Amino acid sequence: MSDEITGPVDKVTNVNVDLGPRMIMAGNEVLGTADNISILVAEASQEELEKLKAANEVRLVKMLGEGT
Repeated sequence: MSDEITGPVDKVTNVNVDLGPRMIMAGNEVLGTADNISILVAEASQEELEKLKAANEVRLVKMLGEGT
């Protein structure tokens, strides 16, 4: 038995996910709307992708140390 820690084997990479029409908000302020929002997901499981597609609200949070 291996002592290595491994993650789930059902991960997919570089998947384009269409989220459909969305309101664009910053905090509690509506800034506009978009006919279709799509994002490129670097890595996720099939279950995570389904949750993302079904979510009413998706938050985008800038990661510290990542670009400007």
